[in-house]
Amino acid sequence: MPDVRTVRIEQKIQEANDRIAQRIRNLRHQYRLPMIDIQGSVGSGKTAILEYFAEKYTTTHKLLVINGDLATDIDAQRIGRFGSTCLQINTGRGCHLMAFQVEKALEEVNLEDYGFIFVENVGNLICPSSTDVGADKKITVTSVTEGPYVFQKHPITFKMSQLAIINKIDLAPAMEIVVDELIKGANDLYPQLEIIPTSAKTGAGMDILAEKLGLKSQ
Repeated sequence: MPDVRTVRIEQKIQEANDRIAQRIRNLRHQYRLPMIDIQGSVGSGKTAILEYFAEKYTTTHKLLVINGDLATDIDAQRIGRFGSTCLQINTGRGCHLMAFQVEKALEEVNLEDYGFIFVENVGNLICPSSTDVGADKKITVTSVTEGPYVFQKHPITFKMSQLAIINKIDLAPAMEIVVDELIKGANDLYPQLEIIPTSAKTGAGMDILAEKLGLKSQ
């Protein structure tokens, strides 16, 4: 009989990640500090949304943003110019952030100085969906430029999300997208998923999104 053994590496890695994620959650709760994990494709508008929040809400909620990207700190520079603190994590070839990376980043700051944390995950709609980084909510940003079938093509991503954003609605006519039909189709697939249409460029829907996330202006 051959000596064949199954080594459950992925399960062990995930269990270790989840323990760290819970540690992050416990730490944040000591400071009553909310944290949102934002995932979405490259170009969906994650950074533009965070720029909008940084410009409008940084006086009422000192924002801490953890930026995940393969390389560069371009997104962190864009958001940080409005006064938010940005911590850049470059993953190299890693397609998503892990809890240990977020925990290490949080060790670089005094959490008492902040009122809200955003994690801008590495840009794609697949890898970040099933990895817990210790956030209160995982939200997904998509945009009308990604076409009419994004909700059908990424079922795990949207099932794991507590909120979805359809961004760049100002471009809907040019893309021949009817936003209401897109939302209806998504709701048929994911009845539990709240969907907010936005344009980070024009500001449409952004105050509604901010309220849902717990941000309030003066």
